[in-house]
Amino acid sequence: MSEIVDQFKRSVALFDSVVASVPDDAWGNDTPCADWNATELLRHQCGVLDALADIARTGEVSMPQMADDAGDPAAQWQATRDGVLDAIDGADLSAEDKYWFGPMSFENFVGMVQWDPLTHAWDLAQSTGNPIDLPDDLCEATLARVQALGDIPRKWRLITDAIDVPDDAPMSHRYLGYVGRQP
Repeated sequence: MSEIVDQFKRSVALFDSVVASVPDDAWGNDTPCADWNATELLRHQCGVLDALADIARTGEVSMPQMADDAGDPAAQWQATRDGVLDAIDGADLSAEDKYWFGPMSFENFVGMVQWDPLTHAWDLAQSTGNPIDLPDDLCEATLARVQALGDIPRKWRLITDAIDVPDDAPMSHRYLGYVGRQP
């Protein structure tokens, strides 16, 4: 398995661990993402990863859509998680196309998408009062990939304005600050 795919899977596993710890009565909690409660954040995450899985399976590029509310957020997430991991395992990582962020290999596209489950794992943990430790190596790799996209994520409102964080702050804080989260 490539390092990029491994990092993506670790980001998905981190999001998965947070979903597993969300109490049933916390799915309506507000999140750091404006206008999304915990269920809506999960539906967004499912929509992004379902679209990624579809691309992996079909080779046809389509934009993500908010997943429908299936009524059981944890079960909805489990289906998405299993689907995307299976699809990535069977994907042609060398396939070149113009994916959401421009021309690149599918492997690099997977690496670009990993910021979504990593960031939203933190968002969901904050929303539901669950502790979370974002691994420094994962934050460092993800930060480099998000920065490589230039102004696209902010222009498209995928992330908000950066929050100032000291240069000597832990890597997870620097990553979170860059994507507009107050660590």
